[in-house]
Amino acid sequence: MQGLFYTIAFRNLFRHKGKSLIVGGLLFLVALLLTFGNATIKGMNRALEKNIVRGFTGNLAIISTNQMDKEVFGSFSGRPMALIENYPKISNVLASLDVVEDFLPIGRNVAMLFNSGGTPVFYMIYAVDLDRYQSFFENRIEIIEGRRLEKGERGMMMGSLIRNQTAETVSLWLFPEGSEIVFSNMPPKVFTNRESLTYASEAVLVGLSDDVGSDIRLPVRGIFRFESLNALFGGYTVFVDPLSYVEMFNYIVNSPTTVLSKQEKDFLKTDNFDALLEENLFSTASPTTSQTYSEENIRQALKRSQTYTYSTEAYNAVIVKTKKGISDTVALQKVNSALKEANADGKAISWREAIPQLSQYIGIVQGLFGVVMFMLFLVSVIIVMNTISMSVVERTTEIGMMRAIGSQKSFIGRMILGETLTLGVVFGGSGIVAGALLSWLIAGLKLKAKDEMIQILFGGEYFLPVVGIPDMIGNLVVLLFVLWIASLYPIRIAKRITPLEAISRE
Repeated sequence: MQGLFYTIAFRNLFRHKGKSLIVGGLLFLVALLLTFGNATIKGMNRALEKNIVRGFTGNLAIISTNQMDKEVFGSFSGRPMALIENYPKISNVLASLDVVEDFLPIGRNVAMLFNSGGTPVFYMIYAVDLDRYQSFFENRIEIIEGRRLEKGERGMMMGSLIRNQTAETVSLWLFPEGSEIVFSNMPPKVFTNRESLTYASEAVLVGLSDDVGSDIRLPVRGIFRFESLNALFGGYTVFVDPLSYVEMFNYIVNSPTTVLSKQEKDFLKTDNFDALLEENLFSTASPTTSQTYSEENIRQALKRSQTYTYSTEAYNAVIVKTKKGISDTVALQKVNSALKEANADGKAISWREAIPQLSQYIGIVQGLFGVVMFMLFLVSVIIVMNTISMSVVERTTEIGMMRAIGSQKSFIGRMILGETLTLGVVFGGSGIVAGALLSWLIAGLKLKAKDEMIQILFGGEYFLPVVGIPDMIGNLVVLLFVLWIASLYPIRIAKRITPLEAISRE
């Protein structure tokens, strides 16, 4: 019986070759686009994982519980990030969790370039151990001018694009100390105006913090770029040494002790201010001679106190890399629970929350891609359903005669479904194989994206669709499910055909 069923199904497909080729061709195209589309989305997600998560942001970021703004990366709004209190407690929590692969504390805030022109230029400042930074992230820093900022050395290391932006905004071209000016690294707009530029190997930065930030003059040690996605992240970053960072943002633990004179102490204790004012409280008995107000004494009086104690652990965020195979949702829940239990000054957020503008763009692009795929499926279902329905109506006599010789409605329904699924396996399977071959070919070509927005779309500098055998099997299952839905209405039409309709048509 089963053999007879398949024999009839294949005979009908060959007998109605025109309709079979139309439906089959459509299924081939749908399967090809489905496979290539899913390979593109999977490739984008994998590239995002490697180039953004593993290259810049980590899976999670921990910020202070006092921090309201969650944007850690890419914010030039000038809003300062709160300082994390008691970092060692957070470090102990992260070291004890099995979902955490590694973590990296960073100082991150915004500083303003001090310039005579008055036009503000904002820098995204990072203070981090560069050796740990390089080993933590898979992305690599390339020095294009000067050298790396060494450990324990004062200075800054600028991203190439923020240097270009500085030149375009305030006509200041910064280059590494002790190096020659490399005109070939100037963008065309800057190079055209090179004679009107001011050239310098140091800059004064003013930290924008909750308290009054300090200005600090720093030499430029090097200009750098990142191997991938430099235009999105690294090009606008400025690395500074930790000591300069805490001075710039005034992260002081202990301020110098103020010593009050006896008269000042009496002033604070007394209630009779009129009596005190009769005395020469705010003057000394020393005569105003040139010896009293010598230049040396004035210099000593104005000299900045060196008794400030700066925080050695001034961190505004901790970047967390989770172990592979652990979802961000699970890791986020475990990390936040552990931080809360330890009463630590930290809350974990996902990398998408830490860089909301980029994640929103990615979500919109992938959402639009998903809508296109859904519309493709919807149109395919309607076309396949109409084509099969027309084929069933044209075969009314044939189906009616089959009913007349004893075929049950269930047999007719299974026959139509069998014909449809057979087309799906043959033509749809061929389309899936073709889509996989196309994906592998394009991945092998390594098409490079030069535009910044296209890099976000690709998830990196190269368009690398990803598809494997499990993906192909999954696509075939999805396609057959769609065909099953598309055949329900034609099957219903076929089951309603009676032998009387076949005789009346004859």
